[in-house]
Amino acid sequence: MPFPPTRAHLDDPDETASETGELLPHAKGTTPPSGGTRLYRGFLAYTIACEVFSVVSLGLFLPVVLEQLARENGRLAPDYAQPCPMSASEPTDGGDAQRCAVRLLGSWLDTASFSLYTYSASVLIQALLVISLGTLADNPFIRHRLLTTFGTVGSLFTISFLLLPPSSPVWWISALLALVANVSFGASMVCLNSYLPELGRRNPIVLAKLQSLEDARETLKTVQASPERRGDDLLVASQELVRAQDEYAAEKAMATSEVSSTGVALGYAAGISLLVLMLVPVTLMHGSTLSLRCAIAGSGLWWGIGTIPASYWLRPDETIVARAPVLTRGIWGSAAEGWKGLGLMLQDWRRLPATFIFLAAWFLLSDAFATMTSTAMLFAKTSLSMSTSALIIISVISPAAGIAGAILFPRLQKTVLLWTNLYVLLFLVALACLIPLSGILALRSQWEMYVVAVVFGALYGSFQSYARTCFSELVPGSQSARWFGLYSITDKSSSFLGPLLVATITTLTSNIRYGFWLILGMLVFALPILARVNMDKGRNDAESYDRELVLSTGVTDVDERDSE
Repeated sequence: MPFPPTRAHLDDPDETASETGELLPHAKGTTPPSGGTRLYRGFLAYTIACEVFSVVSLGLFLPVVLEQLARENGRLAPDYAQPCPMSASEPTDGGDAQRCAVRLLGSWLDTASFSLYTYSASVLIQALLVISLGTLADNPFIRHRLLTTFGTVGSLFTISFLLLPPSSPVWWISALLALVANVSFGASMVCLNSYLPELGRRNPIVLAKLQSLEDARETLKTVQASPERRGDDLLVASQELVRAQDEYAAEKAMATSEVSSTGVALGYAAGISLLVLMLVPVTLMHGSTLSLRCAIAGSGLWWGIGTIPASYWLRPDETIVARAPVLTRGIWGSAAEGWKGLGLMLQDWRRLPATFIFLAAWFLLSDAFATMTSTAMLFAKTSLSMSTSALIIISVISPAAGIAGAILFPRLQKTVLLWTNLYVLLFLVALACLIPLSGILALRSQWEMYVVAVVFGALYGSFQSYARTCFSELVPGSQSARWFGLYSITDKSSSFLGPLLVATITTLTSNIRYGFWLILGMLVFALPILARVNMDKGRNDAESYDRELVLSTGVTDVDERDSE
């Protein structure tokens, strides 16, 4: 939820004056920095802008349009003499007789596989790019520029779908447009997620808990330094410090979760709004490729327009720009430094075991959920023969359920479940196993797809929120951009594997249903790994690691946070 407005928020006419400074001094009073409100607005603004692309294009229209473009230029197996129909006439479980393939690079490729291979290639490039951005994105000024640049480039390439008719001999350029748009989206999300730890710390309640923690530390130091101290006094002071540490960590985790959940809910709401709006022209134009390309271009236009206010609110404070380190190595040197930094971060797995165990689970989970989305949509279109209008309705139902889930689970966590963020995440993953199981055992008729859409949407929105919230608790705060870069690298380096394997399975068997076995296996294997994450030890290890970084670089904790 939004931060409660304080007197400083209401009265300070210059919201840009205190974006990052004096977190501890403000905590010692009661007034949080007004720049936190501006960053919060910027975070939500960009989430709303880019999540529309994620919901409308990545989640629905891009895989459908890529498959349809390939279909309109494809031929029916086994002799590849007849052109493919616009869609199958009735639900089918596949088989070579119904197989539609397009010839690319001298080979016949299943039209559904064309879409999956494109997505797989885009996330692989994302992973390579994110590694190169590691050092650059830690600079707050450059991070802001990168987010703005990627948002602009991604929106322009998305809009360009409107200029590519299916009859064009270079229709395959659609894959390049989708690739650049998806890469830009993923890279910009790395920059955006690096704001999360700071937003959690800036919550007024968290700042009050931080002040209580500082007071408890000072009290313990005073008791320890007193020559007349008693054992009971030292015990009480130590217990108060532990209690203050637990309360601060819990409140910061909850505040970060609320920011993340609010962003997901608002992004889904914006995506639903555009999907409902696009339902009219798509229906009137009978689901033609042109209508679908218009929908994709519309999401790109929304993304580009939304990037403007987000860029304005997320801009770094002028004092930060003046203090930001100068790039002495240039762009290519900094990119090489990013790869070197990745190697150094991986060497710290013994120092931050909980963080890396979480990343191991995230490697499987992110791939499973990403593959589930694209596989389900292509399965609905090719095997259940659902119309484009029906797919749009599913894409409205799913994020609508996602909004409900993003709101419901945090409230249940507070009032009923009383679980930690990790336990809620484990619960969500266990429930998510029902989705591929339904694909294996059921999903023989179209109405079942609507039920699956509700369940998946309710789980996926909360899964995204709780996953990045848990990870934000396990990373050193002064290097949040770098560690969220590793988070994204882990995501992207795995997320190309699932679609690639499903595409291969579909090409070999002519039946996309078998891909659900792969998804189920990834979810099941991830559960015991995720259960091994020790969040308490992970938080303590991250804080100790952060303090050592500060001491080794000679930068105070306040200054380091200022640079964020």
